[in-house]
Amino acid sequence: MNALQRWLPLAVLALITSGCASTQVFPTPEARQALTPTGKLRAAINLGNPALAKRDAASGEVSGITLDLGRALARRLEAEFVPVLYPNAGALLDGAKAGAWDIGFAAIDPARAETLQFTAPYMEVGNTLLVSFGSGIRTFAEADRPGVRVGVGVKNAADLYLSRNLKEAQLVRVPDTLDAAVELLQTGKAEVYAGNRERLLAVRDRLVGYRLLDGRYYAVEHAIVVPRGRGLGVGFAAAFIEELKSSGAVAESIKRHAIRGVDVAPSAKGRAAAGR
Repeated sequence: MNALQRWLPLAVLALITSGCASTQVFPTPEARQALTPTGKLRAAINLGNPALAKRDAASGEVSGITLDLGRALARRLEAEFVPVLYPNAGALLDGAKAGAWDIGFAAIDPARAETLQFTAPYMEVGNTLLVSFGSGIRTFAEADRPGVRVGVGVKNAADLYLSRNLKEAQLVRVPDTLDAAVELLQTGKAEVYAGNRERLLAVRDRLVGYRLLDGRYYAVEHAIVVPRGRGLGVGFAAAFIEELKSSGAVAESIKRHAIRGVDVAPSAKGRAAAGR
């Protein structure tokens, strides 16, 4: 069974692979109940990842691609959209366990599969490294050496990936916030910081003498997620996100929010053909 088949119920998989992904999809009563058991769509939003959502410092308004997609899904479900805001991915996951939300937006990772069910991804986010101008590190491989300390936000996508893939470097976990990342580098407790390009550019802008490595060491796939056990709900959400990718709505949202270092994820049909 490939990754796509694990994400999607067979009925939805048949819809997508038949070439009908651009057709509007509508929820069955059972799917609507699974996603809006309170009559509202409670959508978990991670404010710790600026590629997903940002809060304006002056007005307090929250905006971003996850708000756009969440509102679009709520309209299709004919439900009130209620954002449930979290400071980081770890807190969002805890909220799922507590039943505090109905759908969310998170990176696909096997470490989260016991708690969450994923649609196919709507967006791929390039992760790279932030280093000082004086650093000799030019690639990810050069960072993975004894004596190198790599900072990362605890329980975020970079942490989960690097926990499995770093061989020699030491991983230094801090709270998944901009302030914590800046402090870690300013105090010399890490030589490198890992994350997506949007996050690292925000960290760089608060420091002097730092640069991002070119390219990416990993493309993080971001999906709509639902708490495990709501199969009918994730099936409809999966078909809906394929519609938004096909229609150009995901690309338009990325452009509107000027999210750097991201791409619209391939269609589920294309991913199935590629065996991903």
